[in-house]
Order: sequence, then C-alpha cells, then structure tokens
Amino acid sequence: MPPLDDNMEMTPSDISDLDEQAKPVTVEPDDAASSPATGETDADLLSVAQSAIKEVVEAKVSAPPADDVDDGSSEPKKPDDVDYSDVPFNKHPRFQQLLRKSKEYEQDAVRYRNVEGFISDAGLEAEEAAEILTIGGLIKTNPVEAWARIKPTIQKLLVAAGEIVPDDLQSRVANGEMSREAAIEVSRARAAYSAVQGQQAFREQRQAATEHSNFARSLTTAASDWERDRTIKDPNYADKQQAIMKEVLYLQQTDGRPNTPEGVKAQLQKAYKAVNESFRAPAPPVTRPAVKPVTGGQVVGNQRPAPKNTLDIVKQFTSGR
Repeated sequence: MPPLDDNMEMTPSDISDLDEQAKPVTVEPDDAASSPATGETDADLLSVAQSAIKEVVEAKVSAPPADDVDDGSSEPKKPDDVDYSDVPFNKHPRFQQLLRKSKEYEQDAVRYRNVEGFISDAGLEAEEAAEILTIGGLIKTNPVEAWARIKPTIQKLLVAAGEIVPDDLQSRVANGEMSREAAIEVSRARAAYSAVQGQQAFREQRQAATEHSNFARSLTTAASDWERDRTIKDPNYADKQQAIMKEVLYLQQTDGRPNTPEGVKAQLQKAYKAVNESFRAPAPPVTRPAVKPVTGGQVVGNQRPAPKNTLDIVKQFTSGR
C-alpha cells in the first residue's frame, strides 16, 4: 500500500487493507508446553527491535567520522615544525631530513677515519700528506710547478732506492776497482737493506706508541671509574674535589706517579682519606621562623591616657579609643 499523504484520501480498499493488517496474528502452539500467543508476539517485537538497533550501531561504526570526510572545501594542513603534531613523528619531513643528515655525517666520519688511519699507517705527518696531495693536484693542472716542487723529493728517493751510486762507490769505479754495473748493484743492495731496517724500526715505534696510548688510557679509565664511584657514594664529593686534586699533586711529588691502574686508585684513595680527616660538611642553612606582623596596639604619638577609674575604662571601651 502506498504511503499516505495529507492531501490523499483513503479508499475503501485501503481501509480493508488496514483492517487486515490490524487483525491479531494467531500463533498455533507446537505442543502443550508452548507459551501463549501474546508472549511470542512480545518476543518477536523484541527481536525486531534488537535487530534494528544492531543495524543502526553497525552503520554508525562503519561510517567514517565527519571530520575525516573530505568535501573539497577544507584546506590541507600545514606542516607543524614546532610540535610535530600534523603527522607521526617518525614520518615528519623534518625528522626524515635529520635522519638523512645523520647518515651523511656518519659516512663523512667513516671516510675521515679511513684517511686518517691510512696517513698514520704510512708514518706520514700531516704536513707531508698535505704536500703530497698538493703536488698530485699540480701534476694535473700545472706540471711545471709540480716538477719544481717534487724534484728534491725525487733526488732523495733515487739515493734511498740505490739508483744513484754513492760517492764511495763512484771513486772505486773511477779507480777501476769495479764496474759501474757492479757499483749500481751494490748501491741497490744497500738501499734494500736500509729499507728493511727502516721498516723494522717503524713497526717498533708504532708498537711502542700503541702500548703507551693503551697504558695512558688504562690510567685515565681507572681514575674516571674511581671518581664516578666516589661521586655516587659521597654526597659531599663535589665540595672535596678541589682539595683532593691538590692532595694528589702533593702525593705525586713525594711518592711519585703511579704506573698501574691499581696504583692510581690507591693514590686517589689516599688523597681522599687525607681530605676526609680535615673536611667539615657545610652546615645546613638556618631556617628562622617568619616574623609575624604586630597587630593591635597604638600608633606612636596617639597613645591612650591611663584610666584613672572604672568609669574611664568603660568610656574608652565604648568610644573605641
């Protein structure tokens, strides 16, 4: 039946349809234990209501929030570079930029350490490495200047490699004691022997430098560990630190400098004990009670006259003086 409108009139067929729909529905019980028809009708109505409520809830849950609906009229959010609240922090462009820079800095640091390690392994000083790089650049851009700067080094290299016969061998060649070819062979053999000795001396120097560095690091680590332990256990250590350092300097002049981590800790402990014997912890600040303002009384110059009798007392009380 079509829905009714205010301007529509009901026909007799419509009225009959409504009468048919208004008739009560009779439900036949399946057995003697079945509930009355009214009870089943209430159950059916309850199930219908529950089904309708469930559909409404599911529709609200599945529907997108009103704030998320993009109708084309809202402006895109501007990047928040202060509180980073526009997107998750790990997705923010600023965070991604800092992450890329961090990776670039890490790569630069690795390259620098590699170059520094190569220079150190080769036994070069910083000035020597800079000179070699400068000459290498001049070879490509200004060969004349490059040759002028590298010529003294080449001459020293030829002598060190034995390609230039030294004076003593040249005199023997001039005297006919040996041929020039033999003199060159002797010169090269001397150079090779000198190179082996130089490499051995260089390795020994590097080993000694490494051992000295490790030794100094172990002493420094021992002092740092002791000081960290005292800082945690002694709340007044900061007030004692300057006196402890002075005591350590005194002990190093009298007892000498320790050469083991255990000796460093023992000397620091000795200085700490000496300072503790004369140290007095600073007294806590004295907390004085707050001075309460004086209330009542008379202002100077406006004092009440002393009462002479009971009547004067009553008058002063009643007059508020």
